[in-house]
Amino acid sequence: MHNKRWSVFLLIIFSLIALPVAHAEEASSPSAEASPQAIAVAWERTAVQTTEGMSVWLKVMVYGAGETESISLNLRYQTFSGTAVAGSDFSPTAGTGNALTITGLRRYALINIGILSNAVAEPYEQFQVELRSETANVSVIGGARTTIGISRARLFAPVVGDLQSCIHVGEPANNASTTAGVIALSGGWCESDFIGEVPSNFDYYQFKVAVGGRVTIQLDNITPDQHDFNLYLYYRDGNGQFQVYQQSGNPGQTAELLSNVPIAANTTYLINIVWAAKLGDKPPVYRVKALYQP
Repeated sequence: MHNKRWSVFLLIIFSLIALPVAHAEEASSPSAEASPQAIAVAWERTAVQTTEGMSVWLKVMVYGAGETESISLNLRYQTFSGTAVAGSDFSPTAGTGNALTITGLRRYALINIGILSNAVAEPYEQFQVELRSETANVSVIGGARTTIGISRARLFAPVVGDLQSCIHVGEPANNASTTAGVIALSGGWCESDFIGEVPSNFDYYQFKVAVGGRVTIQLDNITPDQHDFNLYLYYRDGNGQFQVYQQSGNPGQTAELLSNVPIAANTTYLINIVWAAKLGDKPPVYRVKALYQP
């Protein structure tokens, strides 16, 4: 009997001790949905190398947006002098910087920074570009500033800080002037094609320089026995419209050439490649390059 009373007593004690634990477990398992991921922006690279007279393209990336989420981001970028001097070594932004927007389903933006040439013998120089967000709840991650280094030796011809000949040249982006691919002047060959397209279709590549000079554009037809390509150069006028500037006059199919064409500073140019004729069934493939001389 004595043992039975002790057993009942201990059972009551253990039950009282377990009750708060049970309540705590219930309180720690809410069914609330997780909050959505925040959108942020960042420089693709925080260090870029270039040479005198070679403008650079900086790439701003968007992170955290859903695949089908439409966005509207207001950003601003501003240059800051270092050992490189604004107006002498690079084209500075005005006031508190230039506005930049990224909208819709786009997940990046390209910024062109003009690099100037001068007659002063200078060592390696650098300056910075700062990125700021003007959209609520959108932050800049990975460092607000990217550093641009300028070398006198012509060892680099970068786009977005890489030794690439061209970027953003995939289909269908390069079929329109507003979404044209970017070609690096003096950056070597950029190879592309008209696979899956039809004759009379276009490919566009854009470029802009901070210092006027001359450009030579060469188009090589990799399948000259099968196809014919034509080469044009457009410029954007004061009304924002593109006008025909030069056309290659080569009647053959092997190559097209625009030689020593004068170009102006801070003007957007479009290289236009036209699939003029289909004479066979091989894939229509070409390569193009542009050589800039200040």
